[in-house]
Amino acid sequence: MVCGGWLALGGALLLDALRLESGRKVVAALALVCALGVCAGAQAQAPLPSTSGVPTGVVPPFEQEVSPVIPPNPKTAPPVWNTSAPTDFPNTPANTTPMTALGLPMALPIHAGDFLDVSEFHTPEFHATVRVSAGGTVNLSMIGAIKVAGMSESEAEQAVQKALVEDGMLLHPEVKVLVTNAAGQDVSVLGEVARPGVYPYATHHRLLDLISAASGMTPTAGRLVSIFHREDPHTAHPVVMDPSGTDSKVEHNPELEPGDTVLVSRAGLVYVIGDVVRPGGFAVDPTQGLTVVQALSLAWGATPNAVATKAILIRNQKGGRTMTTLNLKRMIRGQDPDLPVRDQDILYVPDSATKNLLNKSLEAAIQSVIGVSLYAGLVYSQRF
Repeated sequence: MVCGGWLALGGALLLDALRLESGRKVVAALALVCALGVCAGAQAQAPLPSTSGVPTGVVPPFEQEVSPVIPPNPKTAPPVWNTSAPTDFPNTPANTTPMTALGLPMALPIHAGDFLDVSEFHTPEFHATVRVSAGGTVNLSMIGAIKVAGMSESEAEQAVQKALVEDGMLLHPEVKVLVTNAAGQDVSVLGEVARPGVYPYATHHRLLDLISAASGMTPTAGRLVSIFHREDPHTAHPVVMDPSGTDSKVEHNPELEPGDTVLVSRAGLVYVIGDVVRPGGFAVDPTQGLTVVQALSLAWGATPNAVATKAILIRNQKGGRTMTTLNLKRMIRGQDPDLPVRDQDILYVPDSATKNLLNKSLEAAIQSVIGVSLYAGLVYSQRF
């Protein structure tokens, strides 16, 4: 309606202006343009929403009925969490724990002297920090003494839960047991290793792991290793280990126990002296043994001036020192038995005075001939 009125007014002004002078024509044209603009704006404006249906007055507040929260009864409360439930690790054996499946340090059993943090989810007053006695038990409120030594944390939780149910204290107990301070969970290594000392058991629970943590064995170390358990520290358990680590047999690399003491023995020494190329002391492993010819080969053999047929093996025994004459040439040829040597044995290879004199005379003669030849050559070169 408004748009039509404006258009009618603009048209009338335009018709009137056609009969008038040019100035009024311009005014009429502008009036027509304004009319068209107002009409377009009126059509483009969005209609306003109607408020005829909106109710008036004050809206009453919404009231919600709130029921009081009643805490559950600890004796009848359902299970909320279960720490002993097995975790599903696919493609792993049934006895594999999550720690070993992920390559983490293995969980250690509870021992005497460990400190445990014991709590129950529904009963805060049950929480306690206790120490495992020498008999392997702990005293807890509501149930008294209970044996936990040798168990894992999850097994100790199940044992406490079972005691709470059997004593009628709780119907669905949820117990948490944590080892807060482990006592004696280390292993010691002594003897012929580069760094003897105490190492954590959780990361060094095999013999070769412990030897490797101690930076390996010394050059004088033997293969015989003695293991002493904490429960029986006076009894040695001998192990012949494989230092190369290539032998997969378990007896060469046994599993250690917490509190074990490992003693790496020292290899014996046999001394080769006299007229040999490299005299000195050489290690002899008691688990493998060493013979006279092998000891001689470690000294790089006898020199040309040596009397190999009159070598002497000196051995210290309880009754005194014994001396045995050996024919090394016959031993090397296999004509005489190759005798074994022991720790602290001495193999003496004498030299020949005649051979020494002969060799020295021959050496002096050769040097003289060489000197004369050089002198003659020098004189000849000066003359000619």
